[in-house]
Amino acid sequence: MSKILAIIPARGGSKGVPKKNIKPLAGKPLIYYAIEEAKKSKYIDRLVISSDDDEIISLAKSFGAEVPFKRPAELALDHVPDRPVFQHAINYLKEEENYNPDFVLTIRTTTPFRTYE
Repeated sequence: MSKILAIIPARGGSKGVPKKNIKPLAGKPLIYYAIEEAKKSKYIDRLVISSDDDEIISLAKSFGAEVPFKRPAELALDHVPDRPVFQHAINYLKEEENYNPDFVLTIRTTTPFRTYE
């Protein structure tokens, strides 16, 4: 079976809506919905949060997501594209845990009404 890594990028700084990933929506933080639907997928091997923010990290862990590292501050700036964020996560997992996924996907917190299907 293929190893499928899902990464939820969730930095603390946001110009448009500060702390948007932990803002409540229908009584739950926005990040909750991404985590819960990802956990329902039978295809996802690992669910990892990439964040620079301690509050986001704590919430993600409380919802059952894995946070094996804290994203470096230089990868949490407004102008940083996704690729280096994903490369950081993949390289960390490879070097520290000898985990090499076959596929990597991203799940955005800003799409809270998606379902695992």
